[in-house]
Amino acid sequence: MNSPFGAPSGVPAAARSGAAAAAAGCILIAAVLLSACLPQVVSEAFSPRDLRPPSVRVWDAPGPGEFLVDFDEDVEADPGDFAADPDLGGLEVSSEGSRVRITASGLPPPGSALSLEGTVRDAEGNSTSFVLPFWAYNPALPRVLINEVLTQGSSTHPDLVELAVLESGNLAGLAFRVGCAVKQILVYVFPPCEVAAGEYAILHLKPQGLPEEVDETGDTSSSGGQDAYPYSRDFWYRGGDGALPGENGCVTLYRSPTGPVLDALLYSARTSASDTKYGGFGTQALLDQARAVVAEGMWRIAGSEVRPEDAARSEGSTSTRTLCRSSGSGDTDSASDWHVVPTKGSTVGKPNSDEVYVP
Repeated sequence: MNSPFGAPSGVPAAARSGAAAAAAGCILIAAVLLSACLPQVVSEAFSPRDLRPPSVRVWDAPGPGEFLVDFDEDVEADPGDFAADPDLGGLEVSSEGSRVRITASGLPPPGSALSLEGTVRDAEGNSTSFVLPFWAYNPALPRVLINEVLTQGSSTHPDLVELAVLESGNLAGLAFRVGCAVKQILVYVFPPCEVAAGEYAILHLKPQGLPEEVDETGDTSSSGGQDAYPYSRDFWYRGGDGALPGENGCVTLYRSPTGPVLDALLYSARTSASDTKYGGFGTQALLDQARAVVAEGMWRIAGSEVRPEDAARSEGSTSTRTLCRSSGSGDTDSASDWHVVPTKGSTVGKPNSDEVYVP
């Protein structure tokens, strides 16, 4: 007869005792093996560290042979991790908090395009590698203003912008944008070109792709093409359709594609009551552009928020009624600098007319 608690009842006591001891040993071994498979208890809580690499914020060439890259956190840089294309000789690299300064022993031509690549690390060892386009600093860039724009071009008079040169210098690297740096529609970078005070530079935005459409960096009468002006310097945008926004838009000038803004024109035929969206500007893109040029100090407004009424008024503009800077404007960076000239009052390549279009 079997006992309900283990060994048969007929087994001698000594045998029953040995069986019990063996069973106890098996249980102990099993417990040891089980404990070896279980994870150990950690007394300290897990402390997460920064795993995000640094991000590039802005970059520019503020001086001859000098390049700056700003990041969103403090970084460390090793000169051995940096190189330029084309080669600029030795590179001195230093980190100053969140900024990296690169100084080249060789000076690239002013306004010329180049690229810099490098790697930086933050305090936790997270690294970021980058390749950034630069335009070499141009110390001879003259003061230039947006002076006249043809925004309602026709088949015979396509869209263009006229720049007035106020002092002698070189245009190399000067960047014209439709839109602005934060909301760019297109950009044109001027080639090296010596200019004198009183000259006008005309940027044709809708060329026909003709061989005679050449940038006049020398002889001002060397260019052909539609609306080429023998008494001014003609330049041609070759990036596709460069049509300007008709009656509502923003155009800007920058020292270089990565440099600071130099001049702006915000124009509109709309009002705050035109619609309830986008502050009356009609699109989010134009509202963003308007806010950006105000924030950069290139356009002055009456209140705390930019409105279409703050823009230069463009009602009635056509291919011969252009938007012109007034001769006595004083460059106030505001709508009061600008007016639409009467029919056939366009003066591209010449001093502007102060006559005002009256509907």
